[in-house]
Amino acid sequence: MNALNNAYYDITRNGWDIVASPRHADVVTVTGPMTVAMRAAAAQTVDAVPLPRVVVAIGDCAAGVGPWAGAPEAGEGAGVELEATIFVHGCPPTPDAIRSGLEQAGTVLSTQKVT
Repeated sequence: MNALNNAYYDITRNGWDIVASPRHADVVTVTGPMTVAMRAAAAQTVDAVPLPRVVVAIGDCAAGVGPWAGAPEAGEGAGVELEATIFVHGCPPTPDAIRSGLEQAGTVLSTQKVT
């Protein structure tokens, strides 16, 4: 994720920006396994994002297929538990793969309607 802000990838030129508050976001990115201690906070964060919103699970652990898959402490993966729309696989995924996932999220957002 950090590499996407460097001069080579520069996601800001495509209109993407990383914001501090979920209330200013359209897309939520989640990484890693979903620990028991994180479940409530992660759900509250996603609920704070206004509709329409997209959840992107970045990495195999977030998709529930990484090395922590099946561990009771890790749950099913952050993306599965937060009902991610898009899964970016890899351990870790490349910046190009992450950028592709974010572009897919933009496409999904452009087709959703606010209800």
